[in-house]
Amino acid sequence: MLIAHWTFDAGTVDGRRAADTAGAAPAAELAENAEIVPGRDGEALALRGHDRAVIPAAPQLVLSQIFGFSLAFFVRVDEEPTGEWRSLLYKPVAENDARGLGLWLYPDAMRLRVQLFTVKGPDYVDSTARLTVGQWAHIAFVVDTRGMTLYVDGAHDAAVALEHPVVTPAGPVYLGREPTKPGFGGLLDDLRLYASPLGQEAVRALADQPGG
Repeated sequence: MLIAHWTFDAGTVDGRRAADTAGAAPAAELAENAEIVPGRDGEALALRGHDRAVIPAAPQLVLSQIFGFSLAFFVRVDEEPTGEWRSLLYKPVAENDARGLGLWLYPDAMRLRVQLFTVKGPDYVDSTARLTVGQWAHIAFVVDTRGMTLYVDGAHDAAVALEHPVVTPAGPVYLGREPTKPGFGGLLDDLRLYASPLGQEAVRALADQPGG
């Protein structure tokens, strides 16, 4: 079930706020120098290393492992590895609390690391695929009671079983820079959150959307 969808198209933007087009989730608040620019299909969110957008915490954005959840988005990274971990998306357990869910680029490679925080500490899944600088990629991350699965461009990339329950990430969503790490430089588009685990066919359909 789709619970929130930020297209970042100009028609959804009011000042420094980009509305959710799927329901009643909070608008993404464009902080620092984040801006809306022409993108892959309409407009997209542009971020540099110290920019971010923040989606405030809300009851409808609490992601439960019991029911499963998914997130999906398009990203275009416009810089080579910088030697630092660069955040794409980060959602803490609660505001100013431990990392609940995070997606980062490796310091020395165009690979992804995704983290979930469990009752026994963090679990990770790392991509085998490498993103290409300056090219759009579709990323989907799916969680259910069995484990977590990462998809890149609609294809199953990596999966890890979860031996311990996930601590529900209920805090705000940070796009780009998080409180303790720099963000990536590039564009982000078509961010979707689901209160259910997507199957591979559904992920492939999202990745095959026109644009570029």
